[in-house]
Amino acid sequence: MAISLTVELYGNSRIIAGQKFIQLKFAESKVGAADVIKELALLFPSLDGKVLDLGGKKLLSSYVFNLNGVGFQGPQKLKLRDGDSLLILPSQAGG
Repeated sequence: MAISLTVELYGNSRIIAGQKFIQLKFAESKVGAADVIKELALLFPSLDGKVLDLGGKKLLSSYVFNLNGVGFQGPQKLKLRDGDSLLILPSQAGG
């Protein structure tokens, strides 16, 4: 079963990519953070080293994942399902 995700970028990641929403599609049924990072790096190479750590297949420490606008998830625990929205937020964002 394929998985379609919406990735929402905030802060510097949005400025670098020049987009707020990115639609990703994966043929596999199990998709994790490393898969998302790899795909984003292919689409937006300029994010590597500024938002993404492609070598480590993770976000830089100044960014966090938020799943469906509900809760923050560590990359190891991130279980993505078809239709999910994954937000990439600067960890120092205030309110």
